[in-house]
Amino acid sequence: MTYSIDELYNLFMWDNQLSDEENEIKTQKGIEAAKQIKNLFPFMQPIIVPPEKSKMVWEPCAKVVAMRSDKELEPFMFILLEWIQDLNWPGAMIIYDRLTQIPYNIIEFAFMHSRTKAEQTNDSCWLNVLNDLYEDIMKKA
Repeated sequence: MTYSIDELYNLFMWDNQLSDEENEIKTQKGIEAAKQIKNLFPFMQPIIVPPEKSKMVWEPCAKVVAMRSDKELEPFMFILLEWIQDLNWPGAMIIYDRLTQIPYNIIEFAFMHSRTKAEQTNDSCWLNVLNDLYEDIMKKA
């Protein structure tokens, strides 16, 4: 079955009327269905309506993104590096772990841009995350 993006987001959202197990099954169904969507942009920290529910879909979206190949992720490096700006954001650790699997030469340009942006905005938290990411990537190289 093919789902629209909105239907996938609804599958990703926690439903208080369902048990934890039922919610997990529903979310996993959405993640599996999302494999059919070629365009990854709808899974990059989407803003949905109502906006206050947006972060509810970020963790499943991160799982969808993390399943993709380096080649599929390459055009989204800037967005992915911004996602890890705050590791408390839903899905940020999933994205961080996936980024550690990508060779530095693929991530380098976006990484350097993000590092400069973090320095210019005095975002020491993001800068620390980027430094840790760099070290983790180099350990695996």
